[in-house]
Amino acid sequence: MTEHRGEIREQIAFWETRRAEPARGGGEQPRQRVVTTPQKIVHPAGWTAMAERRAQQRRMRQRQEGSPLVARALAQTAVRASSGQMRAIRSPVARPRPGTGPSVAIPRRSSRLQARQRQRWRKLLAALLGLVLVPAGLLFALLGPAFRIQQITVVGTHNQALIAQIQQLGLQGQNLFLVDTAALSKRIAALPLVASASVERDWPDRLQVMVNERQPVLLWKTAQGSYSVDRSGMVLAAATSTPQAGQLQTVIDARAQKVTAGIRPGAHLEAAEVTFAVEVFKEVPVLTGISNFTLRYESKIYVSNAGPSAQQPQTVSHTTFVIVSPAGWVAYLGGPDDVNPLANRLRELQQILVMAQQKGLHLATIDLRFGLNVAYTLQP
Repeated sequence: MTEHRGEIREQIAFWETRRAEPARGGGEQPRQRVVTTPQKIVHPAGWTAMAERRAQQRRMRQRQEGSPLVARALAQTAVRASSGQMRAIRSPVARPRPGTGPSVAIPRRSSRLQARQRQRWRKLLAALLGLVLVPAGLLFALLGPAFRIQQITVVGTHNQALIAQIQQLGLQGQNLFLVDTAALSKRIAALPLVASASVERDWPDRLQVMVNERQPVLLWKTAQGSYSVDRSGMVLAAATSTPQAGQLQTVIDARAQKVTAGIRPGAHLEAAEVTFAVEVFKEVPVLTGISNFTLRYESKIYVSNAGPSAQQPQTVSHTTFVIVSPAGWVAYLGGPDDVNPLANRLRELQQILVMAQQKGLHLATIDLRFGLNVAYTLQP
């Protein structure tokens, strides 16, 4: 009987009972069991389908993964592991160079060395390009015409005189990279008409100046001319260059010319004196009903005998604001440093004017500089 590998013998063996032939002498021999092997092996249908399905699954996994399963081994000793499988790793096949002999596998270490060398060459080339391009770019930016200031925009004011003054600072043509914006802001803020300023670059060839303009509160008239003044005492500009000069009240500075010679745009007056004059122009029409008066700023000189020696009297200069009424009387108000507040002095002025009107008196002078000791004189 032929032996088939991988097959169960019982599946290919068949039992057959043959009829015994008559024996010689007239008797019948007993039946015998004979085992035969068929010429064609027939497998059961279920077994065949399962085997084909498993073979098909193995072929599909091999096509998807691209490598057969091999026995797992340790990486260092190449000894097979006790259990488990792994994918076979295909070693790269070295291709021979044209004109060379048999192919020789290149170690992976040499390819890494070549990659490092290529990386070094790239870094060296980039450094050389930087050494050439950076100075060229700097020279173009500093010396080229593309970044020269062509226009200056002033924001925050409609005063054409101030705008023209800023645009005439000599900034046109300068390189925009070399402009010190902080120093330029301080320079513009130092202008009499500017309270604060900031400068920004507007690439590629413009400069933007943002200003906070000072606002005049009155005019200060001297022997040299009339000037607008803001509340802080800054002398801004000549009255002829002040757009709203016609709406401002005027203080006439009647002091000596040598004292008023320094009053010009950019100079500083006492802020308290400016505030005092503004309050006088505001409160006198309310309390007295007089609005067309004149406010003068005078300096009175007194001789005092309270010096170290009675034979050497001291000369004391005292400044005072004076109201000159169209009715002919003059009221001495004093200054902002007096102990008696301005509101009290103006209230006393109101009471004296009411009393003079009731009694029909013609006032000449009213002195409000000594607190409750108000003095007045009458016209002859």
